Amino acid sequence: MATGNIFKSDLPGLHNVVQNTCIVQPKDIVLSHLRRYFSDDTYYHYSKDPWGFPNTVDHTDLPLTAGLNDNITTRLFIGENYRQDGIFYPAILVKHGGSKSVPLSINRERGSVQWEIRSYQDGYGNVSFYRSPKSFIYAGAWEGSLIIDIKTRSIRSRDDIVAECMLCFTDILYEDLKNAGVLCKPPTVSGTSEDDDRNDKVFRQTITLDIRTEWRREIPVSNIVEVINFAVEFGNLAVPNAPIAQNLTINTDLTFVDIMNGLPATPINGP
Repeated sequence: MATGNIFKSDLPGLHNVVQNTCIVQPKDIVLSHLRRYFSDDTYYHYSKDPWGFPNTVDHTDLPLTAGLNDNITTRLFIGENYRQDGIFYPAILVKHGGSKSVPLSINRERGSVQWEIRSYQDGYGNVSFYRSPKSFIYAGAWEGSLIIDIKTRSIRSRDDIVAECMLCFTDILYEDLKNAGVLCKPPTVSGTSEDDDRNDKVFRQTITLDIRTEWRREIPVSNIVEVINFAVEFGNLAVPNAPIAQNLTINTDLTFVDIMNGLPATPINGP
């Protein structure tokens, strides 16, 4: 999975930012992976509505087994926060816990150049390849944490979900998250706690997931080749020190636009 992101702002495009997984993207990536993981479970089954939100429907008159073998309702809420005024248990709430900049080098990788291979074909069918600088690279990293709150109505549910999440970040989802651009460090879990919620108890536990992500800018290099000049001289290679044929020279000019458009060279003057 690539790390390409969709930005609402025009600023990343204006400043050639191709990757900036600082706050929004790591949180969304972890949420999407947790939702996909628990959607395969039967008991703690995650179900989404047609708009992609947790499927928290009205449970009035629903059977106790709703959501076990169907997608009538989600049996686990996974999100950044509760939507509107509804509260659903059990729940996994993911929030950003802060981050800091960690330069990869003193000069933030300034001076790194991304190269590309370009081909050239002249009017006689001769093909040649040459390396051309494509963009200047600036890069760095972010180190921060995600706070994952688990809230349930029962102690057993809280312990089960915490244990599953810990193993997910440690091993099961580690490679998937790394390929998505979020490197997970060993997670830590807090002690248990409980709060009063109306006439019932809410059992809580918090997982702190330390992560490392990166940012990258690729600034295009202006065209450094405008015209390529070719000159062909004729002579007898079988005879040592044979003179070059006079008045028999072909000069060909090829502009950079012609190279990009794949047009053949056009002789300007012949013999």
